[in-house]
Amino acid sequence: MNIIEHLFSLKLWVIKIVMLFIVFFEPASGVAFLLLFLIVVDAITTLWIKIRNKEKINVKSFLMKLMQDITLFFIYILTIHYFQVAYLQETFTAFRLLAGIPIIALVSGIIINIEALTGVQIATKAKEILNSIFSSLAKKAVSKD
Repeated sequence: MNIIEHLFSLKLWVIKIVMLFIVFFEPASGVAFLLLFLIVVDAITTLWIKIRNKEKINVKSFLMKLMQDITLFFIYILTIHYFQVAYLQETFTAFRLLAGIPIIALVSGIIINIEALTGVQIATKAKEILNSIFSSLAKKAVSKD
């Protein structure tokens, strides 16, 4: 099977999984699409780093890893959603909290890739900005007392 046929067969496989997810677990589809978007952004930045560093890219293993990530995250989301609906039967809070775990992991991976691409320490800059915001808020709160 050549690379083009392999790509299209993988693409159809992913589309089937996404459609199954949308049909049976509609309330959780928003988180799933966010995860899918973050997985694609992470894959693009990883690919960009490999191209910039002139590393050899194995298309088949790259696509298989991408499909594996998508499948595992969807299974994770489906399991959380099912557990929430079947056993907890309460508001959407537990699902959103547990769904945040892979979202945080993907965002941190994207930040690491962006730091490698640009050389700018995004996490350090964000920490400095948050510290300055909180210190100014604390000073205002102390001055009012």
